[in-house]
Amino acid sequence: MGRPPLVDREAIIRVALEIGFSRLTMPAVGERLGISHSTLYRYFRSRDDLAAAAVDQAVNAIEWPQPGEDWRAYLAETAWAHWRLYSAHIGLAREITALRVIGPALVKRDNQTGVRLLEWGFDPVDAVLVVDMLAELVTQAFLAAPEQADGAVDLLQRRRQELIGPWIDQYDPRLREVLVGAVSGPTAAWFERKLTLFLDGVAGRRAAR
Repeated sequence: MGRPPLVDREAIIRVALEIGFSRLTMPAVGERLGISHSTLYRYFRSRDDLAAAAVDQAVNAIEWPQPGEDWRAYLAETAWAHWRLYSAHIGLAREITALRVIGPALVKRDNQTGVRLLEWGFDPVDAVLVVDMLAELVTQAFLAAPEQADGAVDLLQRRRQELIGPWIDQYDPRLREVLVGAVSGPTAAWFERKLTLFLDGVAGRRAAR
């Protein structure tokens, strides 16, 4: 019968990330490793338990910004770190939005961001709102991403064009020109404009206090 294949938690998580969250199942992981999927339950209680561990590894693998003196620059860099995370792991946005998984790495990251905002003088309520809305802003950009990991951001742009294209003539001409630019240009460029507007709103709220 030969020697049984070597497997451990790290190998299982690595394969889970290779498969991707959109197609992640215990049988798929078992097949890739050459073992019965029932063996996986010795290491993880369920598919979602495995997904949570994979999320932690994915989050920890991303280079996150170090806070400096500028809260706005820090939040912008944090948003782009989330962007890199979702770009590297298509399907993660839907996984998180469906509240199927949450791991300590994401919780730790959000807490660190919130604490840093408190140190910059943010009200606790505003700090939580900013952290939550910033993450949602990035997550929303990837919810419609196709399952194929290669070139997913480009495919996401194409999907936006397919959705809005048939209806573009229904918009006021003054809005139409902006929408055409939004869906025809790079997805990251439009996201940057949304991020700027969001941060302008945060800055305005702080100035009004």
